[in-house]
Amino acid sequence: MSHLLKELAVFFDTSADGRKILEIAATLATQQHAHLIGISAAAADESVPASAFALGDAVKDVAKRRQQSEVERLAHAGSLLAKTAARHDLNAEFRIVPYSQSGGEAALHALYCDLLVVGNPAVGAPLTWSAMQVLDRTGVPLLIVPNGWRGETVGRHIVMAWNASRQARRALADALPLMTAAESVDLLIVDPEGDEARHGEEPGADIASYLAHHQVPVTVRCVASRGEAVADVLLRETAERGADLLVFGAYSRPRISEAVFGGVTRTLLDSEQVPLFISH
Repeated sequence: MSHLLKELAVFFDTSADGRKILEIAATLATQQHAHLIGISAAAADESVPASAFALGDAVKDVAKRRQQSEVERLAHAGSLLAKTAARHDLNAEFRIVPYSQSGGEAALHALYCDLLVVGNPAVGAPLTWSAMQVLDRTGVPLLIVPNGWRGETVGRHIVMAWNASRQARRALADALPLMTAAESVDLLIVDPEGDEARHGEEPGADIASYLAHHQVPVTVRCVASRGEAVADVLLRETAERGADLLVFGAYSRPRISEAVFGGVTRTLLDSEQVPLFISH
């Protein structure tokens, strides 16, 4: 395979949801022959206020037990990563970040990987984790899997939201390693009529040809929104086609704050219906 993701990172913990997202990331890393970076946030600081120590050694003992419990929890997470990596025959490393670390600082752990895999809501992530901050500050794409996702695969049947924009083109390039490994890829275009300047006379034909040259099993599908919100159309079409991944480019206006991300992007990020591959 000519296109591969070589460095994958995943936020996880030892909960049921954390184990699930770690397994998804490990399966993907196996498919891509990638190195896996497992990241867990330390628990919130539960140190005892200085005034409480007037109560004596009993309070100190409580604080010590809490610290020991946290050490054991993180050791368990590291052991879980090691066992998962061994089962998948992967090279892996374990990183611990402070619970209170800002979203910007947490983003640095993703800066040097090809893809960051997270649950939704994220498990094992720092307190102020933000998908939009990571996208905006690093440009590293995200694979976001709803914790309630009951599908057996992620990325076997892909829907690519295509509107011929720079953001969509970036997402397509970032997701190409997954699309070349997929069984099917639907290039979905919403309301292409009347926009020949962007799509050309035959919407999707040129980019479909490009994907075919990369051995992507692509089919172009044009749909009319008929007044329905674009995000809702994308989610509905993805569900109707039985897809297990929706790929799209995050849109935002000029950099002011993460609050300016477009409505389609926000609606999709808030959805828990299907795994999302998002690039910016």
